[in-house]
Amino acid sequence: MLFRSYAEHQGVFYFASEIKQLLAIPGFPRAVDDAAIHKYLTFSFVPGEDAPLKGVRRLLPRRVATYENRRLAITQYFELREALDGTLTDRGEAARLIGDLCKAAVVKRLQGAENIGLFLSGGLDSSSVALWLKEAGANVNAFTLDFGDKSVEKDRAIEVANALKIPLHFVKVGGEDLLPVLPDLAWRLDLPFGDAVTGPQYLLGKAARAAGCDCIFNGEGGDQLFGGWTQKPMIGAELYANLYANDGGEDSREETYLRSYHRFYGAEDALYTPAFRARVGPAGQRRALLLPYLHGEKANTFANHVRLADFALKGCQNILPRAERMANAWGLDVRTPLFDRKLAEVSFALAPQLKLHGAVEKFVLKLAVRGKLPREVVWRKKLGMGVPITDWTLGPLAPAMRELLGKASLERRGLFRYEYVEPLLQGRNLPGETRRRRVGERLWALAMLEAWLRVFIDGGGKKPGGDWR
Repeated sequence: MLFRSYAEHQGVFYFASEIKQLLAIPGFPRAVDDAAIHKYLTFSFVPGEDAPLKGVRRLLPRRVATYENRRLAITQYFELREALDGTLTDRGEAARLIGDLCKAAVVKRLQGAENIGLFLSGGLDSSSVALWLKEAGANVNAFTLDFGDKSVEKDRAIEVANALKIPLHFVKVGGEDLLPVLPDLAWRLDLPFGDAVTGPQYLLGKAARAAGCDCIFNGEGGDQLFGGWTQKPMIGAELYANLYANDGGEDSREETYLRSYHRFYGAEDALYTPAFRARVGPAGQRRALLLPYLHGEKANTFANHVRLADFALKGCQNILPRAERMANAWGLDVRTPLFDRKLAEVSFALAPQLKLHGAVEKFVLKLAVRGKLPREVVWRKKLGMGVPITDWTLGPLAPAMRELLGKASLERRGLFRYEYVEPLLQGRNLPGETRRRRVGERLWALAMLEAWLRVFIDGGGKKPGGDWR
């Protein structure tokens, strides 16, 4: 039997696909799991089996749970490991193999669908999926986000759509569009997700459904499998900076990885109230999540240690579930071919140099699609979606930010110090922080947590009405 969340209450074992279903159980307690919130504030999602609702556990990906004779058994049926194949050293051969596997992963997920949508950012990954859909003869409509003058990749999306002759729909998104939907967004996500992309994804799904799509493809997974830009700082530090100690201390791999999320790791004393700080539990919980991936026998090369962590955490516990929630909110089936199992296994059989080749990211994937996609799309430096969240949180979303994160709200909740949050609300960066986008990223992460607490703890998981402003 497969399920996602489970709990035992008054001698009865319950399982559900969503936490809100467990909250419908008569008398089920609504208490915050402080340790889970503590982890969320580092990762911007809740990793591991924890849930932010005390007493609830989650079934992790690649696992099967069986409940029989009042006993729960969880088994893992699939585990990625580095298994370098010495015969896959030729660039051309590796590129052809990856191209064939990627196209096969796309074809396998068509499943006879007729009204197909594609979230096309203009980046390499989604553009490659567009190519393989086109080669498979799929009737596809592409949807791309339009942030106005803040758009980063819109021109590349246009270039790809024109080259492949795919209809392209622009979905205009601004802070004013997100303001009225924040309560429903938090409710649909079911868990707190602190990445600002969730709001635009919600509106993309709405547009795809309105256009008659039944399923939606995306390009998620390319960074995790083929060596994306987020892995470069870790690898650079490992190679050149001689930062790491073996005692799990300040300069360990785990510490550097946790800091790479750029949320609140290391800010606990400044952000947490004394009471919340005392409740979050012992040190080392977050580092323990990383140990199986960044050390041990699952990989021999450092690059693949990092990739295993990215795949298991950022990929399977963040990117996939939030994409699914935002698609399912509109009755869409989301399909992510770059998370294909066979493709993932072969990715970990390729030498790291075929993925991160010097400063070139996702090298083997670029080789697989060169000559088939516009050169600028294939070889340009990674830019990312670039959600202008700081402009939004300090502009159209400011009323909601003040309502969710104002002094009265924070004091009532008792988790965070207003002295830490107030400068963010005023648009002031933290000391030593030079990137303006971090203001909006941190405000959004805190706001989505408070939104989740209001909907699921205060509101019992019932569908909310109105908005916050």
